[in-house]
Amino acid sequence: MTARLARALGLDGNPLSRASDRAEAWVRLGLLAVFLAAGPVAALAAGGSVSHMGSPAEPGRFANDAALAAVMTLVAVALALRAALQLTRRFLNRRRLAAWEAAWSAIGPRWTSHRSLPRNRPLGRWLKLRPAAVTAARAGWS
Repeated sequence: MTARLARALGLDGNPLSRASDRAEAWVRLGLLAVFLAAGPVAALAAGGSVSHMGSPAEPGRFANDAALAAVMTLVAVALALRAALQLTRRFLNRRRLAAWEAAWSAIGPRWTSHRSLPRNRPLGRWLKLRPAAVTAARAGWS
């Protein structure tokens, strides 16, 4: 169970994970801790402020309003932390893509050094074949 949770959070020690993956995992864990610590405090504060504004004649109505305010505060805190996580992921994904592009621009030319045969040029020039063989090759490729 704990190994599954560690893998889901990205803290499983996978040797193939990048530094940005580990940073994202720690940010995710930190935001979860902030939600678990600050969410209930904010909900209690919102519920308490709404219940103190009520009149003593209708305590049930204002208790419902206090509960609604507490739930809405929890939702607002969760959405704010989700937005922070999305911004962090967008920033890290841009860095990942930039690193990938830099690595590919270094290694890509080595892998793609062969030339493919263009369709608009005569094959004889590329394959150094006689015209009859070129015609037969074109007939077989189309």
